[in-house]
Amino acid sequence: MINILIFVVLVVVIIVAEKFRRSFTSLLFKSSSLSTIKRAEKSISKVVSSDAKFLLEDKLPAGLSRENIPKHVAVIMDGNRRWAKKKGLEPMLGHEAGARSLVKLLPLCCNWGIKVLTVYAFSTENWIRPRVEVDFLMKLFEKILKEELEFFMRQEVRVSVIGDSTKLPRSLQKLITTVTETTNRNSSCHLIMAVNYGGRTDIVQACQNISNKVKDGLIKPEDIDESLINHELETKCTEFPYPDLLIRTSGELRLSNFLMWQLAYTELYFDESFWPDFGEKQFVQALHSFQRRQRRFGGQDEDKLVCES
Repeated sequence: MINILIFVVLVVVIIVAEKFRRSFTSLLFKSSSLSTIKRAEKSISKVVSSDAKFLLEDKLPAGLSRENIPKHVAVIMDGNRRWAKKKGLEPMLGHEAGARSLVKLLPLCCNWGIKVLTVYAFSTENWIRPRVEVDFLMKLFEKILKEELEFFMRQEVRVSVIGDSTKLPRSLQKLITTVTETTNRNSSCHLIMAVNYGGRTDIVQACQNISNKVKDGLIKPEDIDESLINHELETKCTEFPYPDLLIRTSGELRLSNFLMWQLAYTELYFDESFWPDFGEKQFVQALHSFQRRQRRFGGQDEDKLVCES
């Protein structure tokens, strides 16, 4: 009797074990299949995203030629306060709107092949503005650098800041160091922010540095040339130190002590829009204007050269 009971128990155990094995095998297969499917979907998603990004980068607005896209665009972002006043808002809101316009411009530069975007954010003369406005601008710079760091990394934007940073708030100085070091290897577009910058001061400091090198016997006076001066200017941080195109908004027709050496042969474009209203449409118009021009750099017209050859 006991032997029969043991036999029955063994049979039941074997049957249960077999069912468990089959269930476990089926579950394992399904899990593996789902995992494989998910990995495949993820891979396909990456390929599609990559292709979509490539197509986006390859597409230019109608009428623009990729061969003639400026490598370096400089912008005097003018009209923030007047934009706010026109709308009955506080001047500070105009500066915030201007910051948003800058952020919106960066992906366009990345996608269209503009390698350097230099913006005049705060001049050496701007310190004479009301203290409350200056303090707000300093905090706004910090806010942009903090909040947009992830965006800079995602868009492969390298960030540099030129100008005398020693007069900026200590917290902003530290943040500038962090952001510039973090984005240093990014290569899609180089954003150069001119903060506490003056074109004349830039040239004076370059001359002082060169004078010290002559004094220390590192170079001779006859060694001084344009190339040496270029290497002492603030824009030495970029591969393309000379802007091809300068855009100034708000209808003002002056350079305001911005990149005085570097703009010698730059094409100038003045737009009536206040900076917060300057968007893709206005940017495309500026690029169309640039591409219709013939840059001679002091030489003759190409057509004339062909006729004379």
